[in-house]
Amino acid sequence: MSRELARAISAIEDGAERAPVDLARRPALVAGITGAPGAGKSTVIDALLRELGDARVAVLAVDPSSPFTGGALLGDRVRIANAGANVFFRSLASRGHGGGLAPRMREVLSLLAAHGFDTVLIETVGTGQEDVAITSIADVTAVVTTPAGGDSIQAEKAGLLEAAQVVVLNKCDLAGAALAEKDLAENTGLPVVRMTAKDGAGAGELLAALRSQRIAARAMLAGFAIDHIGIAVDSIDSSLRFYRDLLGMRMTLRERVEHERVEVAMLDAGESRVELLEATDAESTIAKFVAKRGAGIHHVALRAPDFENVVERLRAGGARLLSEPRIGAGGHRYVFIHPATTGGVLLELIAQ
Repeated sequence: MSRELARAISAIEDGAERAPVDLARRPALVAGITGAPGAGKSTVIDALLRELGDARVAVLAVDPSSPFTGGALLGDRVRIANAGANVFFRSLASRGHGGGLAPRMREVLSLLAAHGFDTVLIETVGTGQEDVAITSIADVTAVVTTPAGGDSIQAEKAGLLEAAQVVVLNKCDLAGAALAEKDLAENTGLPVVRMTAKDGAGAGELLAALRSQRIAARAMLAGFAIDHIGIAVDSIDSSLRFYRDLLGMRMTLRERVEHERVEVAMLDAGESRVELLEATDAESTIAKFVAKRGAGIHHVALRAPDFENVVERLRAGGARLLSEPRIGAGGHRYVFIHPATTGGVLLELIAQ
């Protein structure tokens, strides 16, 4: 399976034709590990792998690109000693992508989730300055620093600490660790985990902090968000010539939803998506919509926190639901709300 997965990731990196990836799937924990060069990011990850034991873990190490091949230049797996049979390790080339990440990281994460990886550790390039884009992809980010030579101050100057939910003070066998811990705690207000990663010391505390901060971060973000805009079209194939071929949007899902008598294609639009809908039956809702109004925006879809309770609250409040919750494209539960309730917009709620 590792070879199959590696080939699929390579296809994502190269932009080759492949089976679409369901971007709604995501590992349970995506932790970013960043920090200035020499702070010990790879050694910290190695200690975490030892702590995680037999769990299925994927490690993505984002490295600078080779000017000759375009591939990952460093391949930090040489510093990983605890990558057992359940650990999938992959170096990804940044390919000039700013912020310390590689392109199409969301697709890679969704692919890993589909292959059963619940925990993903992402090590960034670690060049400092703009190396903070990890916050856009990770559930929780740990910045690794050391007490040596004012490294914590340099991390703060580089803006790395602004990306952190957890600060890892590594190499605490060095002089000045206690003072550095005090300064970091006072200046950031963040949890500071002391580690001597080369010996595995502090790995359990770091894993607990990552999981705790991940829960807190998701609780803060647990709100409604636009999942996609649904557009009724005469032909998905014709529409893809504009959205995919001309605009360059990436198609992530294409399937037929039999009970809705519609074929759908999902295209990635950053944090949201565009859904193209083509009728497969002249009597379907989409066919009637196009016949009456012509092709165009059909609905807006929101991801709803606590989906079941939201639906019950709508029912109790007299909202006009068009059906019971169903399973739609990508396997997600959804329900439509009549425009008479929403102020003239057909609204779809999707379970997060």
